[in-house]
Amino acid sequence: MDASKVKYIVIHCADTPPELDIGAAEIDRWHKQNGWDGIGYHYVIRRSGVIESGRPLDINAAPGWQTVTGAHVAGMNSQAIGICLVGGRHGKPDFSGQQRESLWLLVETLKRIAPEAEVVGHRDLDKGKTCPGFDVRAWWANRGQHGAG
Repeated sequence: MDASKVKYIVIHCADTPPELDIGAAEIDRWHKQNGWDGIGYHYVIRRSGVIESGRPLDINAAPGWQTVTGAHVAGMNSQAIGICLVGGRHGKPDFSGQQRESLWLLVETLKRIAPEAEVVGHRDLDKGKTCPGFDVRAWWANRGQHGAG
């Protein structure tokens, strides 16, 4: 994916209860059970704050490197990077402090690579969604205050 084509960094949630700590492998399995090719997100942030890779993403990939378009926001996947926070059951932003810090660091890093990309929640691009349960645009606009939700 060419960094100049990245229009969105999209934040999602897994819609899982607080006691369920899953990662990219479990989401990959769930998505395959739905008949999809596999995990739709490029990154998953576990409850512990550990950032796991989902679909391969290599901005400005050299020939021979694999980059796979995400499958996380209808009609915009070719221009979006998807990040999934574990948790957020029923639209409640119950993310851990470690997750909030990791989200901040990951988005900050991705913005250095794709500075023109807008940081949004899934709900900002799909009016039928409530994910991730907080106003991502406001969170990023107030980036002097770390945290999600």
